[in-house]
Amino acid sequence: MKEFPTQQILELACAAQRINGEYLKVPESVYASDGIFMYTKQANKTLMLYTLDDKMVIPDTKVLKVEPEDIARAEEIRKYYKRLLFAAIEGENDFLTKVNSILSSDTVKENEFGWVACLPSVQARDAIHNEVKKASRAVDEGFLGKPGDRLADLDCEILEVIKSKNFDGWNICAIINNKMASWMSQVELKRGPCVIVKAKVKDNSKHWRHQNDETRLNYVKAAQ
Repeated sequence: MKEFPTQQILELACAAQRINGEYLKVPESVYASDGIFMYTKQANKTLMLYTLDDKMVIPDTKVLKVEPEDIARAEEIRKYYKRLLFAAIEGENDFLTKVNSILSSDTVKENEFGWVACLPSVQARDAIHNEVKKASRAVDEGFLGKPGDRLADLDCEILEVIKSKNFDGWNICAIINNKMASWMSQVELKRGPCVIVKAKVKDNSKHWRHQNDETRLNYVKAAQ
């Protein structure tokens, strides 16, 4: 089993995440708006292996080129998991234990590339989850209105944008008037400032993870 420098593989993982724009465990077909097949996005792990193996042939695929931003991202990932070292040592989390073992070694085996390939995505997701958790403790309890109420011209801070596994859209988590709100969006919004041009209160409930008050909206028109 071949082994490669851990730092090199982590930087390639960051480069693959940058090129794909997401973590892909398996290849994904990309189609034009009219449904015509355009090309195949290779899995992040595959891009890493392809870059290291000059005998591997994948049509229409380029080898990864590590940029300064990938090196900086790799260092950020190392620092993040180093802070979680105690949980890994305690053995409370199998994933953290494995990641700590890999990042603490000088080399990584080829059959462990999958563990490294997912780290940029996992670390970014965890960082956002932590931001939402922190925000859930700071927002005011209560709701933006009663079901059926119409809202308009409200400043908003989008915290989290998650692609739905069941619907063609994104689930948005945000803060409006220092209260938690969420809605489904057909377009991918960006994290950060936003203006709710108009919306309607769908229902009032609790955040699915943190259990603080959350207003669920629909018919949302948002501007960024």
